[in-house]
Amino acid sequence: MESIEGHMERGNRHMEQGNLYMERGNRHMERGNALMEEGNLHMERGNLHMERGNRHMERGNALMEEVREEIRLTREEVRLSREQHADLRIFIRESSLRAERFTERVVAELQKLSAGQDDLRGESRAQTKALLLVLDRLGPGASPG
Repeated sequence: MESIEGHMERGNRHMEQGNLYMERGNRHMERGNALMEEGNLHMERGNLHMERGNRHMERGNALMEEVREEIRLTREEVRLSREQHADLRIFIRESSLRAERFTERVVAELQKLSAGQDDLRGESRAQTKALLLVLDRLGPGASPG
């Protein structure tokens, strides 16, 4: 019986040791579960931050597309403006050339008129001179008839 009691006593010690290991394991499990819950909270917060970041990224991408479209439109406007300015420069150049030719023709005509006036003045002087000569020949008090 002694041997049974010895076995029982040893068994009880093993049981107590096992119970201590079980309690220790349970504490580790509780700590692990608490850490897991804390990790889950961090993970949820991280997911929320990630979702916010994704929304910001989507908004940023949308704004970037708007900016790209505005840049494209601005470049198109600049291109059209340059084309219009080129057309305007050609128009102004052609208008200036036409105005210069017109002015040259007007000046030439005015010079002709001026020369014609000089001729008329010269002729008028000549006629006046001839008339005065005739009058001088007639003398004072003479009548032309």
